[in-house]
Amino acid sequence: MARSAVRRVLQVFVNRGPWGFCVLAAQKAGQRLHLVKASPDADTPKGSAGRPLHPFDEEYGTDTSGLIWGEDLSSGHRNDLWSTAYYGISPSLLTDVIGTLQLEWERFTFIDLGSGKGRALMVASRFPFRKIIGVEFIPQLHTAAVANIARFSAPWQSCHDIQPIHGDATEFMYPDGPMVIYLYNPFLAPVLKRCLKHLSRLLKKDPREVYLIYANPSFERLVEKYAPAMRRQWERTFAFTPEEAAADRFGSEQERVVVWKYDLS
Repeated sequence: MARSAVRRVLQVFVNRGPWGFCVLAAQKAGQRLHLVKASPDADTPKGSAGRPLHPFDEEYGTDTSGLIWGEDLSSGHRNDLWSTAYYGISPSLLTDVIGTLQLEWERFTFIDLGSGKGRALMVASRFPFRKIIGVEFIPQLHTAAVANIARFSAPWQSCHDIQPIHGDATEFMYPDGPMVIYLYNPFLAPVLKRCLKHLSRLLKKDPREVYLIYANPSFERLVEKYAPAMRRQWERTFAFTPEEAAADRFGSEQERVVVWKYDLS
């Protein structure tokens, strides 16, 4: 019990930083002393529009909304400490990013590392990828993704081969052939470093065409350091639709994205 409590405290500090840790600690202390009234949205970031259901879920009957902090996500794995949080990507943003690549989609497998409840997998199915794979090591998120994909249906869907996998992104066995790998800042530096090293070893043994999309690239410097054969293609800021901006828990209206490509030379 004590060990679990210590781990949770560490997760709060790691995921939210010193200031976020102090703010949350003050909130919890105030609630215990009945100085602050607890509410279901007590941990919602300031500036949040507070809309509980994302427009994507409203339209397709899925469950990808909400914000779950890293300390509330547990798998029992050592990587738990380095989870950031669960938060679904803006569908319009991801559609724009993938479309900008202008690839022969049928040749590529789309892979989401830290795929959460599967929103990005469903959005990516707009493009006729060879296959779409999501890798998620938190059981509750993987279970939600499986259910979401089973019920998802859209007239624009071009790829129906979507496979959510419960597993560790640092040990994932990548499929053969060209790949588009996507990250939405799913974990902190220690896990990202291991993911990049793992990917680099694979590509050294089996070179192929690979694009790496990193949205909200908090640790982009690690790509240059641990995957030096990945060459930066571009970085851009993409705007949300007005509806998505209104639903954003952080009050954001745009997101920065960086794309790399594996150098085959």
